[in-house]
Amino acid sequence: MSSNHLHGDLGPGLLEEVAPKVFSYVQPDGTWFINNTGFIVGESAVVSIDTTSTELRNRAYLDAIASVTKNPVTLVVNTHHHADHTHGNYLFTDATIISHTTCRKVMMATGIPDYRAAFPGVEWGDLRFRAPDLTFEGSTTVHLDDLDIELFDLGHVAHTDGDVLAWLPEHGVLFTGDLIFHGGTPFALFGSIQGTLDALDTIEEQGADVIVPGHGPAFGGREIGKVLDAQRAYLQFVQEAAAEGVASARSPVEQASATDLGEFDRLTDAERLAGNLHVAYRENPEADYEWVGFENAIGDMIAFNGGMLPRCLA
Repeated sequence: MSSNHLHGDLGPGLLEEVAPKVFSYVQPDGTWFINNTGFIVGESAVVSIDTTSTELRNRAYLDAIASVTKNPVTLVVNTHHHADHTHGNYLFTDATIISHTTCRKVMMATGIPDYRAAFPGVEWGDLRFRAPDLTFEGSTTVHLDDLDIELFDLGHVAHTDGDVLAWLPEHGVLFTGDLIFHGGTPFALFGSIQGTLDALDTIEEQGADVIVPGHGPAFGGREIGKVLDAQRAYLQFVQEAAAEGVASARSPVEQASATDLGEFDRLTDAERLAGNLHVAYRENPEADYEWVGFENAIGDMIAFNGGMLPRCLA
């Protein structure tokens, strides 16, 4: 475990060796901008799966890697373009950054967004933009000594248009990025509800022994089926709520307010329902719906949240 206590009441990131020389770095509590990373240690180099959100969090992650090995990180995999997984790219000075082609395109178009209005309490630090150096579509394999790290996309939009999974077949470890929010509310505002459901099938078919999600604890064994089914249940719940809203001629935010979250009320970041409903409306063939844009959808999330900004302890 890292000895860094930057994160106040949340405590440090939790470093765990999930397979020989394969580590997850899980940051509690997994809410907004508190994501997971991981790394694989080779004889002379390290491969990192994602970076994290703030300068301090990224430096804490680098400290965690240094607590295990003196080897430099020579490759960073960005599983998707979101800032909590890519802001730290610039601190990996010895590394090549690899991502899906679309991931890089989106990053180049957006740079480092200004999140201060939505998350005013966050100390972002001295962040500097760095886009991926190398991109691919389909699949590619990274060779770290005699270990294969297979990178592959889904061929469709899911959490984003450009998600990448990292699979270590020798160890049965799968890094999924934000295709899974373990213990949190799945979020598809920048992607697809149905596409994320389809991605969960791909993940299950991989037959992993251990899964490291983008947010929330790593899990394995019999828990894999339970976690994937729980993710499916929420996404299907959103589709059903959207169908009800369309039939009742309610807007997405009106439908969110009329929806009883039930068992899903225990998940973190419940306000994501309003954003997810915009996507589900867009995908519902019965809906007379015109896309309102990300800013308006996020505004509906805040309205659904009683006017409160999303909770972010990054």
